[in-house]
Amino acid sequence: MTEKLITISQLANLFNVSHHTLRHYEDKGLLEPKEISSNGYRKYGMSEAYQLSFILFLKELGLNLAEIKEMLHDDTKSDYTDVLLQKKSAVTEEITRLEQLSKLIDEQIVVNQKAKEVVYRIEQPIYLKVLKELPTEQAFDLSIVEEIDWDPDFLMRKLYYIIDDLTYLICIESDEPTAILVDSGNYQVTTIESGSEEEFDQHLEYLMMNQELPLTVIEDGGRFLSSGKRIAVKVLGEKID
Repeated sequence: MTEKLITISQLANLFNVSHHTLRHYEDKGLLEPKEISSNGYRKYGMSEAYQLSFILFLKELGLNLAEIKEMLHDDTKSDYTDVLLQKKSAVTEEITRLEQLSKLIDEQIVVNQKAKEVVYRIEQPIYLKVLKELPTEQAFDLSIVEEIDWDPDFLMRKLYYIIDDLTYLICIESDEPTAILVDSGNYQVTTIESGSEEEFDQHLEYLMMNQELPLTVIEDGGRFLSSGKRIAVKVLGEKID
């Protein structure tokens, strides 16, 4: 059965690459045409298509052309296995990063939607991990951040403050059961939004005098809706269901 060959332009169109890319691969010894006519027309068959597919896959893995050429001539393919394992590890890490980013996006959507609500709903019981305990007169600033479980997304995460007379706890959500539990349900909520630490402290002191302690305060990223220039938190009140 005679194989029908295709031109360089047809092959380029099939793989969404340029004519010049295929010529460059030929110059580098990666992809030879099946035949070249007397007038210089290049023709390609299935074996060249398979090889081009492999070249583009290796390029997607991050290999340069010299490394790809070496891989094409490695009969044992042992290096290929190593490359696949390394790339698999990198892809897994990227998936984890994107899942975390997706979670942050979802949280910001919820924050934006709930910004003006007077009822705050917690769908599932939330266990809290304590990162730091501070006296109430001490501000939570970057010097404290350096001492706790910091990562670049820390300030985009939902933070919880359990505030009592003399101390307050800085917490984040925990995947494991802990001693601090915020039960699921609907809560009355007071939103404190202010442009200065002094104004914020006044609002908080008023709530501490008029609500049962400890207060559960949630900083859920609302600050970023105003470019971080305003302090915005939600103070949970009585459970209403």
